[in-house]
Amino acid sequence: MRTGPAAGTGSYHHEAALHGDDDEFLAVAVPFVREGLAAGEPTWIALAERDAGLLRRALPRSAGARWLAMDRQYPTPAAAIRTYHEQFTEALGAGAPQVRVIGNVPHPGHGTRWAGWARYEAAINHAFATLPVWSLCCYDTRITPRPVLDGVLRTHPHLAAPDGTRAANPAVVDPEAVLVEGMRTPPPAEPGPPGLVLHEPSPAAARHALLAFAARLDRDELEDLVLAVSEVVDNAWVHGAPPVRVALWTGERTVVTVTDAGAGPSDPYAGLLPAKGSATAGLGLWMAHQLGREVSLHRGPGGFTVRIAAGPS
Repeated sequence: MRTGPAAGTGSYHHEAALHGDDDEFLAVAVPFVREGLAAGEPTWIALAERDAGLLRRALPRSAGARWLAMDRQYPTPAAAIRTYHEQFTEALGAGAPQVRVIGNVPHPGHGTRWAGWARYEAAINHAFATLPVWSLCCYDTRITPRPVLDGVLRTHPHLAAPDGTRAANPAVVDPEAVLVEGMRTPPPAEPGPPGLVLHEPSPAAARHALLAFAARLDRDELEDLVLAVSEVVDNAWVHGAPPVRVALWTGERTVVTVTDAGAGPSDPYAGLLPAKGSATAGLGLWMAHQLGREVSLHRGPGGFTVRIAAGPS
C-alpha cells in the first residue's frame, strides 16, 4: 500500500522543500528516507555532493537507500526525464507500491544554468503524471538565486516544510503555461557577432562547418553538439519553414542557433518528451535535447529558434 500524502492515489506527487540551513534540510530529508525504507518502498537519493554527505552521516550505514550520482542522473533535462521514467517503470513493474526520490535539480548554485531545468521541473508534472512516485526536490535558499526559487514555486504542486507540515502550493502554474511562456523568451544576447553564418544549409553542410569551427571542444562534447545541430537543421527543413539560418559563436563557450521562419512546434513538451502524433514529427528536437547539455527553444516575430550551447557553464 502506498504511504505518504499521495496514499490511495496512483498519481505523481511532486514536492519542493526550501531550507535555509543544514538542520532544516535534514529535518525534511531524514524522515522522508527512513519512512520510505520502513514501508518497503524503493527510496532513491540523487543529491549534490554536499547534501549527500550530510544525509549519509545522518542515516545508518545499512539504510538500504539507492544512491544515484547527481551528475549522471541529470546530464540534460530530457535525458533525466527519460532515465527516471525507465527506472520508475522498472521498479513499479516489479511490484513496488510507490517509488520515493529525493534530489537536487541543477541550478546556478550548483554551477549550472537554470533555464533548461526550469522546463524540466514543469514538464515532469505531465511526464510522470500517472506514476505512483513521490519526488522531493530540495532547494537550499542560501545558494539558490531568487529567480530559481520563483520558478520552483511555479512548478511544484506541493510543498514540504522543515517542521513536518505538508501543503498544496497555491502558487503553482499549469505546466504547459510555464513551457509556452518560456518559449516566448528571446534567446540571450551573444558576445559580439557570430563567427560563422550559414544560409539554407543542409544537415551535412552544418555538420562539416561545425567540425571546422568548434574543434577546440572536448571530442565527445563536439560530437554531441554536431549531431544535435544536424538533427535541428533537419527538423527545421522538415517541420519548419524556409529560410533556415545557422549562426555560431566560439569563445569560452560555443553557441549555435538554428532559426527558421515557422512558428515552431505546437506541443509545449517538444524536445523534453518523445515525439507524439507521428513517427518523426519532433523527433529531431528530442534527439537534440538528449545530446545537447543546454538546449532552449524560442518563438518570436522572426520565426522559431533553437539555441544549443556547449562548453563551461
